[in-house]
Amino acid sequence: MKWIAGCLMLLGLAALDPVYDPARDLAAIAKTGPQGEGSAAARVARDEMAKHGVEVLPQLLVAMDTSNAVAANWYRTAYEEIVARELARDGTKWPVEFFKEFVSDAKRVGKPRRLVLSLLDKLEPAFRERWTPTRLDDAEFRYEAIGLALAAGDRALKNKDEAVAKAEFRRAFDAARDSTQVTQAGAKLKSLGESADTITHLGLVVDWWLVGPFDAPQKTGFAKVFEPETKVDLQAKYRGQAGEIDWKRYHEADTLGQLDLNKQLGTTREAVGYAYSEIDVPREQAAQVRCGADDNCSVWLNSEKVFGRDQWLNGTRFDRFITPIQLKAGRNTLLVKVCQGPQHKDPEVPNNWSLQLRLCDEQGRGIEFKPALP
Repeated sequence: MKWIAGCLMLLGLAALDPVYDPARDLAAIAKTGPQGEGSAAARVARDEMAKHGVEVLPQLLVAMDTSNAVAANWYRTAYEEIVARELARDGTKWPVEFFKEFVSDAKRVGKPRRLVLSLLDKLEPAFRERWTPTRLDDAEFRYEAIGLALAAGDRALKNKDEAVAKAEFRRAFDAARDSTQVTQAGAKLKSLGESADTITHLGLVVDWWLVGPFDAPQKTGFAKVFEPETKVDLQAKYRGQAGEIDWKRYHEADTLGQLDLNKQLGTTREAVGYAYSEIDVPREQAAQVRCGADDNCSVWLNSEKVFGRDQWLNGTRFDRFITPIQLKAGRNTLLVKVCQGPQHKDPEVPNNWSLQLRLCDEQGRGIEFKPALP
């Protein structure tokens, strides 16, 4: 009887202490938001979760794959506390295979993947070295992978193995989305007699009709509507800032497609210029227009305004602005308005007037199109 009673007591204790399931605490944290919304419940849940061991890390990491930045921060603090405690102990059985699968899933959010990779550096130091070169198509780790491919190409050149060098530089060029890496890889390929079309790779628009300058005192140009916005007539003549102006055909030869409108339309200030292009696209598709202008720009696609930013003195940084668009199959038209403001109060600052625009997918690879200007 005493044995039976003892067993019942143990069973009772087990029932009072079930295996911990973090799902409820994860859900409580997921309800947090800005201005401290749900923070009291989140702290209780976080503290409870942080008491447990590595067995909760898989579910915790999956929860960290969220666009809720507040919740992600709560999850991260629990993750870091558990990891720090377990690293200080001997004999912890880490879910290493899960970590490798998680960090290799390119569809997941980047920050938790980087946390896991840093942990794997401690658990299996050789993993990063053999894993990173495989991430050429991984948006989060692509930059590092391409850097390694470029370095491998340089080593091959040093060892006079031109075939391997070409292969590594080609791998880097084809996978690159960062403008600096694209131009680096392209230059190395060209130095070895290989082709590398940076303009096409990045989807840069370099064939334009240009007209300007239209007079726009102070910073009135962004809001003021000039004739090309209502109708593009490449045969038209307009009243410009200093006389009659008309459209001029222009092809930009810059490696990254940056137009210097001071050179093409004349050095000026407090003015507006327009750039017009037509392209043929093989199929209807979602894309992005990525642009930058000094001082600012507005963009019309097929006569519909898709972008405009009333922001001055911001410079023509590569991919400064990114806007989703929908291209139709066949002919598409692009009209860009570029404003030029007053001279900077510091006379040493140049009064740049420039434009750079490209069409790409959401990963930054140029879409396929052909210039179709008359």
